[in-house]
Amino acid sequence: MALTYTVLIALYGLIFGSFFNVVGLRVPQGESIVAPPSHCTACQRRLRWYELVPVLSWLVLRGRCRTCHARVSFLYPLIELGTALSVTVFWTRFGWSAEFVVGVLAISVFAVLSAADFAYHRIPDKILLPGIALLFAVRLWFHPLGVWSYIGGAILGYCLLYLIALVSRGGMGYGDVKLFVFVGLLVGVWGTLLTLVAASFIGTVVGLSMRAAGRLAPKQHVAFGPAICLAALAVSLYGDYAIHAYLQLFRL
Repeated sequence: MALTYTVLIALYGLIFGSFFNVVGLRVPQGESIVAPPSHCTACQRRLRWYELVPVLSWLVLRGRCRTCHARVSFLYPLIELGTALSVTVFWTRFGWSAEFVVGVLAISVFAVLSAADFAYHRIPDKILLPGIALLFAVRLWFHPLGVWSYIGGAILGYCLLYLIALVSRGGMGYGDVKLFVFVGLLVGVWGTLLTLVAASFIGTVVGLSMRAAGRLAPKQHVAFGPAICLAALAVSLYGDYAIHAYLQLFRL
């Protein structure tokens, strides 16, 4: 039965990941998520159902439109797979629990924001602010670290990232600053600090790798939002182990 649930959750993750792509790519542009139906952005042809199967359609068509052969962004299968994998890992870690519900909420918001940041280097308030409000309401109900740890994490995250944004003079966007309010409500004070460290490491590795591969111009910045999202999910899953190990190190 557990295996059946895992497979079903992974499939639902793929389906919702496809939807999160639509939201993340359309909402920042002020477009409806309902109309027009899914279509090729190059030739405008409406896509058939068999061209919309998550991941599989992209692989079968080799990342190109069936009609005009324009490239289809790797972002689509990336968000779909990332959503499916994240939901499945949260299910494996927490099972049917309140923490799993919190995880699904975070994954949903992070998937949409990552798609938007990858595509436009923007984190849309239309998605982030309602997400913050909803997570705050959830944390008033479920707060294993104590409600003030999550509120404190939101305040600390915002203040730290705001200072970094000021010092960097444009090197970090204010969307990332507001994103850390959500992160603080997700992982608490210590988790917020750990997320900042982990996200900086991930962003640095990705940036250096892209620059070495010639995929990044000298003055071009890497979208930092996806690194924050990935780090926050990792911390919400296993941050307690990392923090415990760190504290134990200083006790020796």
